[in-house]
Amino acid sequence: MKRSAFFISDSTGITAETMGQSLLAQFDDIDFDKTVLPFVDTAEKARRAVDKIDQAAARDGAAPIIFDTIVNQEIRS
Repeated sequence: MKRSAFFISDSTGITAETMGQSLLAQFDDIDFDKTVLPFVDTAEKARRAVDKIDQAAARDGAAPIIFDTIVNQEIRS
């Protein structure tokens, strides 16, 4: 089984990726296609991130797993 996983941050993405990697390591039988999206700090960048997530969902036929550390609630939404 293959699933997409996104690590999204309004900074470098290191925290989101570290947290996500530790959780995904619990699932040895799943092949994750991992994408880091750092510096998502504007509404426009967030919209582009959503587009990438939607494309992965259409390609995989399943909702991607998302880990984010975005502080601004408006951008996070």
